[in-house]
Amino acid sequence: MTAAPVRRPVVPPGPGPDAASTDPARRAVARTAVALLLVASTVGWRRGEYFTGALDPVVAGKGLLSVLALTGALLLAASGPRRRVGTGSVWFLAVLLSSSVLGSLTHGTLLPSSLVAVRLVVLAATVLLLLRSSTVLEFSTALARACGAIALVAVLTGLPTLSSGRLAGGLPPLSPNELALLAGVVVAHVAWRTVLGEISGPGTLAAVVALAVIWETGSRTGLLMLLVGVLVTGLHLRRARVGLVVSVLLLGGLGVLAVAGTGAATGFAERDGAGTSTLHSRMIAWRAATTWAESGWELVFGGGLSVKEIAVQGQYWKTQPLDSSWVSALVQAGVLGVLVAGAWAVWALRGAWHAPRPQRALFLGLLVYLLGRSVLESGLFDATPAFLAFFAVSLLGEGASRDRLADDLRTDPLAGGPPGPASPLRA
Repeated sequence: MTAAPVRRPVVPPGPGPDAASTDPARRAVARTAVALLLVASTVGWRRGEYFTGALDPVVAGKGLLSVLALTGALLLAASGPRRRVGTGSVWFLAVLLSSSVLGSLTHGTLLPSSLVAVRLVVLAATVLLLLRSSTVLEFSTALARACGAIALVAVLTGLPTLSSGRLAGGLPPLSPNELALLAGVVVAHVAWRTVLGEISGPGTLAAVVALAVIWETGSRTGLLMLLVGVLVTGLHLRRARVGLVVSVLLLGGLGVLAVAGTGAATGFAERDGAGTSTLHSRMIAWRAATTWAESGWELVFGGGLSVKEIAVQGQYWKTQPLDSSWVSALVQAGVLGVLVAGAWAVWALRGAWHAPRPQRALFLGLLVYLLGRSVLESGLFDATPAFLAFFAVSLLGEGASRDRLADDLRTDPLAGGPPGPASPLRA
């Protein structure tokens, strides 16, 4: 007779590192912490100042946070299931950064531009690693929480700035447009969850507060494009619940009455008489950007990512911020850079369009918001929270990421994606 095989007793995992790495709650906290470090390292810590290559406590602090975020994302990716993520977006970024570094060779900005390029590489690697260890829902939730937390602190410490007419951050000292961007990410996430049928009191409250913050910042482009993005997300709504319809109509009606009764819309549009002057000021910088290059090399490759201002003529001021992600791409990375950036944006939109419906609602809404505001605001291709969101959506919309999107619907069932057995995750 053959002896029966001896079965070893199964020992339940204890509170060691293996158990911690597989605990969903702990991983969610770790993921949010990494996102918080990411956003904190990309928001402005000084208002009205640009990096010139000098190493100071602010530069060192942001660099340290970036490295900590990268380390955390690496640990998360190594300690749990790995999801496949495409790499096509990495090639777009590589060409864009290479063009800017080549341009900085002759423009005299090699050191600061190279450092900014390295920062972008670190941020991109962190986002990619986070996506390998997170579902779409998990990543979006972590990013929205991080943006909301930093925006809340900035608002509470920046309330005195309301006396100037536009709400800005106190600590960190965010500009009104930066603050509006963080709040916009929160609204976009809540709108997506609402469209998919996940309505919650805290989420609704967060969205209402975020909208109020955007209004007080006076960020007209940000608010307009956010509303368009939310509308695009809303078009994916299949069957609206009665409570959702009543709530939206009630809030919308109260908002219209409040705006119409107080004349707030007129004041918001004019913004203390600066309604048309800001656009005219931008046009001055944009016209200067078309003739700024002093050589064919600079025309093709630009002057480096550290170039944030441009010299203007015929005005009482000497220099002016570029105030457009696309004009910035032209000046920083040349004609090559702006062509690559444009192709990248179209490619990201195409990928988002082909994503499964529940995730497409988020991807298209975010892209419309980010690309729309990028016309009049800089930062889409720089070390900013806008880049984090854009790069993540671009990666997730790639054809190579399509299988993991289906797996995500099984892991985190969204409306329209019934739960089912998950297919093997690809390394």
